[in-house]
Amino acid sequence: MEDENKVIYPELSYQIIGILFSVWNDIGYGHKEIFYQKAIAKIFKDKGINFKEQERVKVDYRNENLGVYY
Repeated sequence: MEDENKVIYPELSYQIIGILFSVWNDIGYGHKEIFYQKAIAKIFKDKGINFKEQERVKVDYRNENLGVYY
């Protein structure tokens, strides 16, 4: 049970959460998702955090493909 509560990459996880809060505080409420995404991507690039932007994900439900989401 104890292993279920552990964060795999604690330093990176806390850094990412801090970035998300920072972007939210700087941009504010009510904008399209793309603007938050671009701001987060800029900070990730500036800090050298490796990531993939707009990754395609197949969405399945009960063994049936519902489509692709980004």
